[in-house]
Amino acid sequence: MKQAIRGLLGLLAVAGAAVPCVAQTQAPVPLAARLAGNTLSAVAYVPWRPGLPGGGELARLMLQAYLRADGWAEVRVWDPAHDSYTVPVERHWTLDADRLCIDLPTGLLCAAVHVWGPRIAGVGTKPYAMLDGDLQPGNTISHGR
Repeated sequence: MKQAIRGLLGLLAVAGAAVPCVAQTQAPVPLAARLAGNTLSAVAYVPWRPGLPGGGELARLMLQAYLRADGWAEVRVWDPAHDSYTVPVERHWTLDADRLCIDLPTGLLCAAVHVWGPRIAGVGTKPYAMLDGDLQPGNTISHGR
């Protein structure tokens, strides 16, 4: 019985060691391919300036952007005064290595981002920005219109 258990543990150890090797042979999906064709829904913190809601040093923005592969995005931001999202507008987005920039109606938002599963997060400097959100496949902004 002990030999059977040792044998089973040995097989499990070999199988467990093989799994990471298989995963490492798969090429990682480029970040641009992970972003394009998805809707980004996020909260961003940016330096406050006149015209942005709130006050203090940072403004909180809630945004949604459908990122098309051609560098254009359908973008809307939450308007707290009307308790709803703004009408979607066409804006540019770019990606340079891991630095995502989205031209929001409130100004340019740039952050070095990391994506894991549906989650996305990042920070930027000059100017400061922090982004935290998720990616959903397809256009969830205007799919119902």
